[in-house]
Amino acid sequence: MEQRYIATLIILLAIIVFVITWYGIRESRADSMKLLVMQGTAFVEALTEAANSAIESERFFDYLVHKRFSELTVELAQLELTSITNEQLMKTAMDHGLYGLYVYGADSVPVAGGLVRGSMVKPPQYVVDEIMQILANPEDNYVLLLDQGDDPDEMVHYYIEITNNLDRVILIVADALYYVDALSQTQIGYLSQKMGQEKGVEYIIFQSTEGIVFSSRKTPSLLAIESDPFLSEALNSDSVAYRPHVFDDTEVLELVRPFATRGFPFGLLRVGLNLENYNAISRGYDRQMVTLSGTLFILVLVVILYFQTRRKRKEITRQYREIKSISDKIFDEMETGVAAVDSGGVITLANRAFERVFDVSAVTGEKWNKLISVSELSFDTIMTRKESSLEYEFSVGSDSDRKWLLLAVSKMMSESNEPSGLAVVVYDITRLKELEQKAARKERLSEMGNLAAGVAHEIRNPLNTISIAAQRLAGEFAPAENSEEYLAFTKQIRTETKRLNEIITRFLALAHEEKEKAKVTNLAQVVEEFLQLVRYEAESVNIDISAQIDPTLEISVDRDSMKQVLSNLFNNSKEALEGRSGKIAVRGVKKEHEIELRFGDSGHGIKSELREKVFTPFYTSKGTGTGLGLPTVYKIISDFGGDVRVQDSPLGGAEIVINLPS
Repeated sequence: MEQRYIATLIILLAIIVFVITWYGIRESRADSMKLLVMQGTAFVEALTEAANSAIESERFFDYLVHKRFSELTVELAQLELTSITNEQLMKTAMDHGLYGLYVYGADSVPVAGGLVRGSMVKPPQYVVDEIMQILANPEDNYVLLLDQGDDPDEMVHYYIEITNNLDRVILIVADALYYVDALSQTQIGYLSQKMGQEKGVEYIIFQSTEGIVFSSRKTPSLLAIESDPFLSEALNSDSVAYRPHVFDDTEVLELVRPFATRGFPFGLLRVGLNLENYNAISRGYDRQMVTLSGTLFILVLVVILYFQTRRKRKEITRQYREIKSISDKIFDEMETGVAAVDSGGVITLANRAFERVFDVSAVTGEKWNKLISVSELSFDTIMTRKESSLEYEFSVGSDSDRKWLLLAVSKMMSESNEPSGLAVVVYDITRLKELEQKAARKERLSEMGNLAAGVAHEIRNPLNTISIAAQRLAGEFAPAENSEEYLAFTKQIRTETKRLNEIITRFLALAHEEKEKAKVTNLAQVVEEFLQLVRYEAESVNIDISAQIDPTLEISVDRDSMKQVLSNLFNNSKEALEGRSGKIAVRGVKKEHEIELRFGDSGHGIKSELREKVFTPFYTSKGTGTGLGLPTVYKIISDFGGDVRVQDSPLGGAEIVINLPS
């Protein structure tokens, strides 16, 4: 009961301190803002008076220039128009320190004149356009133009005035450098830029309803006055309005005052005072007050909770470390790949088995769609499926190093029963696929072998009878007429029965069990003996056949069966070259617990989608052939505990890869 009372008292004291602190902070900020507004208002009023003076000064400069040139035009207006000469005007220009002097008739055609100074050859076209304009509309009887050009040291005034009797227009070209220098020190733009450099002044802008008239600095895009309710209200006010404002990512106190003077449209004078110092001072005071109240609250709270939280923290930390250590070890030691994907399609968790399956490292943080290129398994596709889980079998990698994977994906649901990510389990079923393919292939070969054993004898007896009968017909019963055609028919019968007998012989080879005849044999010797048998045939069809076999390689096979394998592979490569010259390469190397024999050629190759079919009996992509060559090779090699596969050859065609136990 006593502990409960003390705790309640401490909480009430903390609340009182908090309220006092909050109230002090609020009042301090309000007083500081009032002082800043007063200073800013005084600054805006002073700036307004200075701006009005600057504008009047600029108008006065223009008036002085007009008076100077107007006196000269009065003199020139008294001259007879037809008696004015170029020399007379150029002398007058030199006497008055002008760049040039021109007189134009009422039809805008030059009467006389010329330039005596400066780099210009003649007045620019826009000056001529102004002359034509003043002739067309003589209500405004003069125009003063300033050409600042590209050279900062050459400023030119063009003064154009039409005489009172409207019979001529006088153009005066004079130096304006002194005018620009004097004006730059007094004009309103210079004033705003100068004042804008004062410490704490972020910007000074004069904005009318048409846009920005001048600014002390380059400004970002600003809202039009009518689009900003604060500016619209200030435009109709007769005093200085203010507001906290964010200008170009900077927090300022903006003070706004209506501004109207001759020569400028009615608008607003906007001054932005940087609030950085104000905020820094306010934050300092806030920190002091918060520190005071926070210190009191924290000290009391720490005393109460210190011992209990320390004990609980140690216990929780110990349990967490034990659980995390066990779970991390189990997670990383799993042979099955496991990963988690968040709602944005980013992999947030993955164990080593997952990275090993996809042959990547540091997959955490990568996009799911970047890792999985199968369209059916894209993140969006899975998330939009109605099913909460799915299994998908696919392959990755190249043809020579293809890997089959089984992916099990389950949606993770949030508390609101919405999909929040994916839980992924991936299995490497490459070995299982290979065993399935081998089992299916052996089953097909076994079925074909059993069929061969059952019908071969029944087929061979009629074949022998047909062959003997054809031989007797050719030798004993040749007719007297058309004998050559008769003999050709009987020869064709014998040839076809012989070819059919060879097919039956190959077919029977699929049923033979070779394991009993296996014995240790040197692979290099077997290959060399085979090359001696086929080298002449290869040279006759322009095939370059070569072998590179480690002479120490020993395999457990039947020599004759191995030669039959090499013979079938040679015939296959020779047919793939289709009568063209080419290359055949035989290579044998030791690989861990097996020996690898590669038989490659430079033929047309075997498409990846057909590479499993070529080991099926009677399947052939060629116009001729029985389709028993590669199935026979596979049968012989598998009987000796080996494996056969097809891949691309470095020579450009196909390469048969045979793996045999060493």
